[in-house]
Amino acid sequence: MVSLGRTLPQTASGRSEPTHYHVLYTAILQLRYGHLSKMTFMMLWALSSPVSLARHGVVMMFLPVLGILGFIAIFPIYVLRKARLHTDSRLHPSLAIHFYRRIVSKSYVRVSIIYIFSSSIITQIYCSEFSDLAFFLPKRDFELSKVNEKRIYINALSVYVALIYAAIHCLQDKDRLSLPSVKTDPMLRVKQVVYPEFRMSLVLSVVLSIISIPAYLPFRGYLWRNSLFFARFLATLHKSTAAGSFPFTPLHSVLVTFTLLFMWSMANEMCTIYLTLGALHRGKGISERSSDPNGTLLTGLRRGSKKQFTRRTAFQELRFIAYHDGRRRDSIYKDVEKPSTWQQITSECLNVIQDLRNTLVINSDLSGKSKLQSRSAAPVPTQPSPSTSPTPPPIKMRRENIFLSAAPENESPTSKLERKLLEGLQDPQAVQSYSAIAWFQDMQKWLKRGKEELWNHVITLLSTPYGAPFRCTIQRKVSKLVSNRELVSDAISALTDLVVNSMIEDTFGTVQRDIPRILSEFDQSITIMESFIQKPPLHWSDVINKKKLVNGRNPVRTSHAIELDELDILACELTEAFDRIVHTFDKYLLGMGLSPDVYRRCEVSLRHVR
Repeated sequence: MVSLGRTLPQTASGRSEPTHYHVLYTAILQLRYGHLSKMTFMMLWALSSPVSLARHGVVMMFLPVLGILGFIAIFPIYVLRKARLHTDSRLHPSLAIHFYRRIVSKSYVRVSIIYIFSSSIITQIYCSEFSDLAFFLPKRDFELSKVNEKRIYINALSVYVALIYAAIHCLQDKDRLSLPSVKTDPMLRVKQVVYPEFRMSLVLSVVLSIISIPAYLPFRGYLWRNSLFFARFLATLHKSTAAGSFPFTPLHSVLVTFTLLFMWSMANEMCTIYLTLGALHRGKGISERSSDPNGTLLTGLRRGSKKQFTRRTAFQELRFIAYHDGRRRDSIYKDVEKPSTWQQITSECLNVIQDLRNTLVINSDLSGKSKLQSRSAAPVPTQPSPSTSPTPPPIKMRRENIFLSAAPENESPTSKLERKLLEGLQDPQAVQSYSAIAWFQDMQKWLKRGKEELWNHVITLLSTPYGAPFRCTIQRKVSKLVSNRELVSDAISALTDLVVNSMIEDTFGTVQRDIPRILSEFDQSITIMESFIQKPPLHWSDVINKKKLVNGRNPVRTSHAIELDELDILACELTEAFDRIVHTFDKYLLGMGLSPDVYRRCEVSLRHVR
């Protein structure tokens, strides 16, 4: 007898593999990258046209020679930004450490090479338009050529400006991209940044032009001799190798510096604008281009993805769907095939929140870490059976001298060294050499007083503005821990909107069975964030914030409170999300099987409304 199942054609179980979100997003980013390059070239052509008209005539104005050369100088910056793109905050504990690790690094060398290459092209274009900046000074037919030191100075200035701007690029972390929450026309955003960048570039160009004069003096002789050496291969020079007067050219210095700074600043701003256009392309989400939109969206949401910018964009699209797109929400609610789209979305959103919560627990104060860990996860204890109980280890015999003092618990390295030195002064009969020990104890007291005085001087220095760069502040630590706050905000908002809208749109009741789990996760996260905010783990050098503590706790909701912006924002968003869900499903809370802690928070939320 043959079963019916064997007569049917065999099909692959589960869902078919959808197009990966990163594949679609890469195609859109390439299109935006092309728009960025085209817009950059058109702007450079438009800016160079008046110069070409004044210097070379009408024909050269319509030939984009200067525009092409300018684009060659700017395009490596776009390649650099694309290669170093990231979304997480990369601050270091203190400003001094941040400066050291950003400047003394291979990354700074790579960025400097790109900007030096760009500055060399732009500077050569600039110098070619002015006769007084030629490499050789004008001469008569019977005179020998002379090297123009103004050109050497301008070339050195361009390298100096490139190194300074590369440092600014690394210190400000211009490679970090943050997607805006509001979609704005890119041309409007470009127009909004023109004046601020123009003003900043103008001020900075004046400052750098003044500072470059003393910076050039130590290298003047070296640059002059090397320039003469290479110039002799190009022309017959005068026998005299003496340099003339200082090549002071204030107008050219300011103009060259301003041109470099403004072009680089606008290039970085335009790159940021076009790469952060978000998850909407021509009014539709990126996943809409797939034959399986929800499956494609899920591939971008998954935690294991190494493409963090893609994941960040996918969560922004999910937030847009949860708030604006009723059709996509309906498709999420009605997908009941295991594992359902809703279950996978819920898991990914909660994974984002759990990752942050675990990070806070690990980096919280040791005194309250056990409480936070038990609140975050309470494993069920297991009782070992007699057959599997481990065999007790054999008792070890002590071989050391039993007459010596026992080592105290939690002994510091200094105390351990002192104890060993004292024990080393004993003879075999265990009689201490009192004179040696007295001398050692006097020296120990003297060292202790010196250590205390040095410590007081260090704390005093850290309390002054001069010690501010060396403070490891809690604000910088929180910015590092909450390195991608926008991602967490999108996960919270998207999950909350999907739950709230399910009250009317979820006809199958797919969402309601997961509400207790969501409320429990929100409650645990709020509790841990509030505990972290109330008792932040301050570094010993964070003396300013330590003065704000009251009985070892942060005076929250007062004017003297320690402000932790990222955690304050997320705690407020989580509390608001919890309240929205509770107020929407208040009539059904009793039958959801909520835990006592969650139900207690629900009562507080409902009591505030009433």
